[in-house]
Amino acid sequence: MKDPARREIVHANGGARLRPDDLQVGSQISARPTGNVSLDDLAKAAILLVRLHPDEVQSKTQLDKGYQGIMAFSKICSHAGCPLGLYEHTTHHMLCPCHQSTFDLSRGGKVIFGPAARDLPQLAITVNSEGYLVARGDFDEPVGPSFWERG
Repeated sequence: MKDPARREIVHANGGARLRPDDLQVGSQISARPTGNVSLDDLAKAAILLVRLHPDEVQSKTQLDKGYQGIMAFSKICSHAGCPLGLYEHTTHHMLCPCHQSTFDLSRGGKVIFGPAARDLPQLAITVNSEGYLVARGDFDEPVGPSFWERG
């Protein structure tokens, strides 16, 4: 998502606009940004939305990037670029099915197991004037495996 303008976040399957009420505590939704995005940028912009109880989030910075306990993380594993999606809501762990890297979403997407060397990037989100979830900009850190950015 190279465009710094606020983009709505929509459901990855079907493109439905998302409101905070669409996510209950413990739930997860695969999402993407709206707008004209190249396939290359869209692959890097895949998002996982999860809603945690604010008391379970370990960092004020992480809470500030979220909205009412909703956090947006890259869906692309920082090890080999596999899509994430195996979420264990009681532990807040996200598992990569390819090489079993495990990320703790209550601790800012921190790697807690496996070969991934970098934490999952978190996307800062808020809501627009209509009450739909939007990105406040781009990811602050590189998305996916480091070798994606090599020439």
